[in-house]
Amino acid sequence: MNTFHTDVSVLIGNLFKLERCGRYEEALAEIRDIWGDITTFPCVDDFAPRAAAEIVLRCGALIGFFGHIKQIPNSQERSKNLLTEARNRFLDIYDVEKISECENYISLAYWRSGELVEAETWIEEALLHELPNSNQTRLYSYIIRNLIFFQLKRFEINLSHIKIIEEDFKLFGSDCLKGDFYSYYGLNLRNTGERDLALEKYITARQYYQKAGHQIALGIVENNLANIYKMKGNFAKAHQAIDTSTKIFKQIKDRTREGFSLDTKATLYCEEGNYAEALKIIEKAISILKKSENADYLVETILSKTKILIYLDDFTKAFLCLSDAVQIAKTKISEGKAENLVKEFEIVLKEKHSPVINQTFTEKEIGGEKLELILHPSISHYQDFQGVWIKNSHLEKIGLRKGSLAVVTKDTIKRGDLVAISEIADDSVICGFYDADFGIVCLEGIGEEPRLFNENEIKILGKIVGVGKAEKDANGKIIVEPLNI
Repeated sequence: MNTFHTDVSVLIGNLFKLERCGRYEEALAEIRDIWGDITTFPCVDDFAPRAAAEIVLRCGALIGFFGHIKQIPNSQERSKNLLTEARNRFLDIYDVEKISECENYISLAYWRSGELVEAETWIEEALLHELPNSNQTRLYSYIIRNLIFFQLKRFEINLSHIKIIEEDFKLFGSDCLKGDFYSYYGLNLRNTGERDLALEKYITARQYYQKAGHQIALGIVENNLANIYKMKGNFAKAHQAIDTSTKIFKQIKDRTREGFSLDTKATLYCEEGNYAEALKIIEKAISILKKSENADYLVETILSKTKILIYLDDFTKAFLCLSDAVQIAKTKISEGKAENLVKEFEIVLKEKHSPVINQTFTEKEIGGEKLELILHPSISHYQDFQGVWIKNSHLEKIGLRKGSLAVVTKDTIKRGDLVAISEIADDSVICGFYDADFGIVCLEGIGEEPRLFNENEIKILGKIVGVGKAEKDANGKIIVEPLNI
């Protein structure tokens, strides 16, 4: 049965609803009888001008979204061509709202391929039309502008816009639009340092996306939650959120976003100092994103690999990676993007060699003396920590020399982690590699027999993440370097 011929207005409404909850494949199936081959132009000759223009618009929007997910070659170019044709048709009948809607989607198609200059030009064009803020197309224009400005790192400008239009979204936005609004609100807050408020907005966005049933958007907001938990030092929740994000994208077969979620996972491992695992994950992410048309996602992921290689002290490969990213940026995005990649590379190099994060705690063993540390950037995210003076030499081969200060943090302890424990009976502290089973805790050292403890006779102080020399620097501070085990 040809749904299109029975009631075109119902079909158009269904297509829009399916699109707005991320069910693009279902929407394309609805119009298979008139657009069976997505490489050709849809058959709309038998329909009235307005209906024909609307169907061309919906086809252009759907192939843009669907092609981005499925990594269909040239899908964004097809999307732009169809949307341009739809826009011309709406210009002929001068439907301002529909002209603006076409321009919204054209802007999105340029954004997906990383062409941000063109994306910004088209969204500004869409916003020139006189539409009220109660109009859904106008609200969507604001969302797309926010997305583009975020990619261009205009966080403060975005926040100034967001605060002006928040009431409009509350009053007139659909659940999906409200989810988009609060998701981007959180993103910009995160990048201006307001982490607690950003977390609140992300959670609000997730609630709206759940009501809308938009799985793609849910996966994106879980990725954003992972980043904010990472910034707050809660790595257990960060890993949980990004694993949820990747699982969603795998289930809906969104390969592009699955690749970018793996970039986030690699970044988490990098922040934790697990560079080998970070490199393994980032390689997988790049292999996925190389098949995508989103050049911006790809260069950001290659930049992540560059940073990981810097921390692994493989500067030759890091430089080659940077060169690849710069070349792609110059060819497919802009000279400005290429320049920013080089600047970020320089920042990471400086961070690697110039730790600058100050932390202070009280070392109980020395009469409550205040010790101020300078933590290496790769471990500076830890908040809850203490120091343990090393009084023997059995862990020297891994950098914990006698007389040095081990920096211990509260974290999830896994088998094989280097930890510090305290015996309850006499408060003596022992360090070693952790294992546990059936109520027995085992600590293994380098060159020593394992030591066994009843778990009710000890207190686990935490995981050892860094070591500082006993001697203070000229400013009276202890420089702490990460332990690469």
